[in-house]
Amino acid sequence: MTLLRELAAYLTILLFMLFGGSLVMSINDSRSYLQQQLESHAQDTATSLGLSIAATEAGNIATVDSMIDAIFDRGYYRIIRFTDPEGEVLVNSEHDLVLDDVPSWFVSLVALNAPEVSTEVNRGWNLAGTLYVSSHPGYAYRSLWNKTLHSTWLFGCGLLLAIIGLNILLRITLRPLKRLEQQADAICQKRFDVQTRLPRSRDLRRVVEAMNRMVSKLEVLFNEKVILTEELRRQSVKDPLTGILNRRAFDDRLSSELVSKERGESGGSLLLLQISGLDDYNRQYGRTQADRLLVDMARNLCKPIQRWQESFAGRRNGSEFSVFVPACDLEQARQVAEVCFRSIVSLPFFSSDEGEKSLHLAMVTHLGRIDQEELLHQADQLLRSVQHNGGNNWQVREVDVQDGQPYSQWSEGHWQESLRQVLKAQEVELFAQPVLDFKGNLLFREVFTRLRLLGELASAEAFLPMVERFDLYADFDKVVVEVLLVKMRTKHLDERYCLNLSPRSLLNKEFYDWFLSTLRAVPDLCSRLVLEIPERTLLLAGDRLSGIINELMATGCRFSVDHFGIASRTLSCLHLLNLDYIKVDGSFVRGIAENKGNRFYIRTLAMLASSRDIQLLAQDVEDEKDWLQLKDLGVQGGQGFYLGHPERL
Repeated sequence: MTLLRELAAYLTILLFMLFGGSLVMSINDSRSYLQQQLESHAQDTATSLGLSIAATEAGNIATVDSMIDAIFDRGYYRIIRFTDPEGEVLVNSEHDLVLDDVPSWFVSLVALNAPEVSTEVNRGWNLAGTLYVSSHPGYAYRSLWNKTLHSTWLFGCGLLLAIIGLNILLRITLRPLKRLEQQADAICQKRFDVQTRLPRSRDLRRVVEAMNRMVSKLEVLFNEKVILTEELRRQSVKDPLTGILNRRAFDDRLSSELVSKERGESGGSLLLLQISGLDDYNRQYGRTQADRLLVDMARNLCKPIQRWQESFAGRRNGSEFSVFVPACDLEQARQVAEVCFRSIVSLPFFSSDEGEKSLHLAMVTHLGRIDQEELLHQADQLLRSVQHNGGNNWQVREVDVQDGQPYSQWSEGHWQESLRQVLKAQEVELFAQPVLDFKGNLLFREVFTRLRLLGELASAEAFLPMVERFDLYADFDKVVVEVLLVKMRTKHLDERYCLNLSPRSLLNKEFYDWFLSTLRAVPDLCSRLVLEIPERTLLLAGDRLSGIINELMATGCRFSVDHFGIASRTLSCLHLLNLDYIKVDGSFVRGIAENKGNRFYIRTLAMLASSRDIQLLAQDVEDEKDWLQLKDLGVQGGQGFYLGHPERL
């Protein structure tokens, strides 16, 4: 029971007792008054009638009888009796006590005692007889009953109004407590909301002010912890001079892209860029000028590749930079290489005598799977060839991969037509991979999409680049949602399933409105759905994402973010979002037992997630050693081929 209801109940009982007591006292006072009136009325009548009888002739009983009847017939008396001195009844008039309009229980409850009064009738000095009179209580009962009804109605209305007014007053008075509860819940979710409306009550106002001070201090502590974590992560994965990935972090990301059984098939392009003669420039102009040149190069390298959202850049050594663009074919690779080269060569240094022959860029692209060392070797060979040609120049080459799929050679027109046919016919096949905790319990299954192309099942990473290129994400996600909901309904799938959504679809108003109405129509299925978005959505959607998540979670779904940790700014977004799960990107998971920096980052992330009641999960768990290390770091579950392979739904 809430404090409001408890106080209202106690005060209602108190009011009921006060009003009830007042009602009983009022009725009792009226009863006492009527009791006295009955006795007084009978006594006055007996005295008056006795004097009248005394004036009659002795033995004239008929006159006495007529006098008594004249008074008795008015109905205000129950008994009028006249006896002689020996007690023999001479005249007797009596009414039965019958009350048709007063409940018998009321008569029994407030019984009125109508006393029988007597007076002696004397003629001269002789006793003529005794007169007995008793008032009829019927009129008193009716009067008392009507007064009771009126008083009960009046007191009842007063009690009802008092209870309503009391509840309204309590709600207004205790409203700050409700806001305090909401503020405390927000603190548990690491949302540090300050109450701007202070209550009028001095005691409650002091409590609210104390809570606001505590919230402000907690926000400072949480933000300091986030800043410290981001700074330590930056030191671990970022190049201290340029701010882009260092060599180890770049290689970890590259390995994650190439080794992943879900993403490795899509291929990609690796760019290597090197400046010749940097040591001579450093000796001639000083370290400060050389460092400034490297910073400018890193900035001009990262700016143009933002068009390719999954791309990432790193600094391999003093004068060498690298860029990887996933799912990038030969034509796109030429675009990437050209815009990067033009962006960097526009720096003043490369127009000088020292720099006109020092910039060399090589980019190799592959379709299908390839070993990381082989890809780096091919890129390095091409870079040496570019350097041998002399001058500031660039070159792109495609690497032959034996296990490339036949559909990888399709033209854009062929891809577009095939995808539209597949989506129109809803010819998608769904697979699900288990996500387990460390006790082996199933948390949910993540759904993966496959398309059958040229008789073979193609993973999402093989065709999603084309889906993105032709702006078919909303149509694609709509088909996947419909197929999954039908399977959950018809096959009675009782487990929880995780559905990946594209940020482009979520930010598409037409798709979002359809998706929200679809979820609201199946509340029984929503309780078994986990909606998942990539980490980059946090940066794309901005302030809109919090409202989107809250609306979708209101349908009963849970929410998750995968590939977490790649971007450096997303950690500060945690306290703004209401999430159930966070999946750490596989680049932090592989080889974590030997990577001290990644272990520290995941341990800190686990503490931050736990403080917000968010379950931290690991992606791409491929061996037992990493799995056991993750358990020690506070991770609560994971997925990967070590834990289970995707199975057809």
